[in-house]
Amino acid sequence: MQALTLQELFGDSAYQTATELVIKKSDLVAVGLTATGNNRAEQLVVAILLQVLSNFQGVLTDENGNQITDELNNSITYDNRNLWEFLEIFRWDDFLKERDHSVIKTSTFVIHSYDVQTD
Repeated sequence: MQALTLQELFGDSAYQTATELVIKKSDLVAVGLTATGNNRAEQLVVAILLQVLSNFQGVLTDENGNQITDELNNSITYDNRNLWEFLEIFRWDDFLKERDHSVIKTSTFVIHSYDVQTD
């Protein structure tokens, strides 16, 4: 099993110092974040979770972002969640619900974090 890098989890420009973790909003645009000077906290958390999820599960896309499909027009997906040593995240369920007189898509993620236990 492999360990995830900082860049795999948070984007190519992510880095850390002894006191800071820096995640560039531009690295989160690919997962749907519209970067502004005043993004809401929940927008940022969701974008980070979607970026993390892309290492574990997803749909294959071409260089233009179009989904790749098989001969029956079904999206081709991948599931890498068993490759990583200390973290597993996967999409459990997606469903539509009504909120504030609008229909919204709700996604449920499951996150497993593993720690090495010594006896």
